[in-house]
Amino acid sequence: MKITHTARRWLAMLAAALVLTLAACSASTTDSFPAMGGDGAAEAPAADMAEAAPEVLREQGDQPASDDGSMLIVNKTMRLQVAAADEAVDEIRRLAAAREGSVTDMEVASDDGWVYARDGEAGALRGWVVVRVPAAGYDAFVADVAGLGEVLSQSEASSDVTQQHVDLSARLANLRSQEERLRDFFDAAENVEEMLLIEKELGRVRGDIESLDAQVKHLERQAAMVTVTIHLTEPDSVVSPAGESWGFREAVTNGLRGAVALLNGAVAFVIATAPVWLVGLIGYFPVRAWLRRRRATVDTPAAD
Repeated sequence: MKITHTARRWLAMLAAALVLTLAACSASTTDSFPAMGGDGAAEAPAADMAEAAPEVLREQGDQPASDDGSMLIVNKTMRLQVAAADEAVDEIRRLAAAREGSVTDMEVASDDGWVYARDGEAGALRGWVVVRVPAAGYDAFVADVAGLGEVLSQSEASSDVTQQHVDLSARLANLRSQEERLRDFFDAAENVEEMLLIEKELGRVRGDIESLDAQVKHLERQAAMVTVTIHLTEPDSVVSPAGESWGFREAVTNGLRGAVALLNGAVAFVIATAPVWLVGLIGYFPVRAWLRRRRATVDTPAAD
């Protein structure tokens, strides 16, 4: 296929634009580049926009505010002793809803099995609840939960994703600027061949933009919410939970079970050794008869 002089000129311009864009992407976040606007004015540097992103998010209330402007993903773990674990779970749900949070995982069970029951014989209950609350109400929520019982232990882990967010935001701004340049080239194209070439490059850039945009939004959502895991325990009872049995019934039951187990073992032993004693029993009678005949033969001459 013959390429016209005009097509070669546009391809050269497109290649030069791509080289300049790649150079801008590999530069540090303090570098800037001119962006083509409708009035010819230059846009703000992409790195400056990315560095300003955490501040903008804090103003909008979408991420936890910190003194140094960092973006943190926080995970909190608490261990509480409460009077009733099932009632504490209901109260935690109410507190989470009051702080615009939600319960994502929950389980309550007795000591002798993960069976939720209050039958008087299940013993103390244990459980855990995972809550996601907005970072703005995180401290107040933790204080409310601590008031439900005695705090046995607590820990907190945070991951700083500020630099990752800045890098992704800068790359995203560069790609969007590149998209705008390609659209200008597309509008200025003189034939279908040039339009197809530019449209193909636009599709690739648009795919990269959507991928980076999803990563940035994921980081922002993670930083905007704090994960709080609450382990609940109840005090162990001194006597039986029902307060009526001291173990006599269990002792009788265990004794009967032992006697049945012993009887079962004896029956199993007899059946297992049956071939041995059956062979011995079959051979016993012929040997006994032969011994009697021999004794009779010996006793007869002696009598004569």
